[in-house]
Amino acid sequence: MADSSLRPMLPTIESGLGRTLLAAVAALAFVAAPVIAQAQTPAPTPPAKAAPKPAAAKPAPAKEEAAAEDPLPWVKICSKDADKKNVCLVAKEVRSAEGQLVASVALRDIEGDAKKVLLIAVPPVVLIQPGMRVGVDNGKQDEAKFTICFPNACYGELTVSDQMNADFKKGQALVVKAINVQQKPMQFAFGLSTFKAAIDSVGIDPTAGQQSQEQLQQQLQKKAEEAAKKLSGEAPKP
Repeated sequence: MADSSLRPMLPTIESGLGRTLLAAVAALAFVAAPVIAQAQTPAPTPPAKAAPKPAAAKPAPAKEEAAAEDPLPWVKICSKDADKKNVCLVAKEVRSAEGQLVASVALRDIEGDAKKVLLIAVPPVVLIQPGMRVGVDNGKQDEAKFTICFPNACYGELTVSDQMNADFKKGQALVVKAINVQQKPMQFAFGLSTFKAAIDSVGIDPTAGQQSQEQLQQQLQKKAEEAAKKLSGEAPKP
């Protein structure tokens, strides 16, 4: 979670890194919606005289527990680039308690390229020179350099080693650290409980959804034209 003392100065940053990550975050919201609804459902109030039950008396399925802990799971988006290579982003974001977007990350994997790159977006209240430190849990931290800053966010990237990529699958949190303009530490933790399932999945093709949407619009337009012709007394074309 982001440092709560920084929330008043955190502007809303874009949900992604470029158009593809924007699509990833949109898909993330779609995937997370049922989980959020489940997490927000109030638990039944126990009777006033009921004695406290031990934790073991109220077991919950592991999947439900993981979902409740991570209402914004990792999501994988794949599409073809200009060279017809498959490009996948495994993305996640961090939001404040008020629902405001704070930071986002995306692991980029390009077909035929052994190098994987972690793309990072943080609030534009950071000192550029120190860069960022990125690690899994309390393990080794690698240095990530900022590449560019805009009024809404500062972006950086880190080449991910094979060891770090393996740590993503078994760790608890990906931790990004930076220094703000008051020279105070900032820390963003991205839970990893859903990372392995996301990266091992086939992924979502954002263009497929776009094509379906365009087909639906065409069908609706055709029906509207036919209805207008019927009202005007003109026979619709077959």
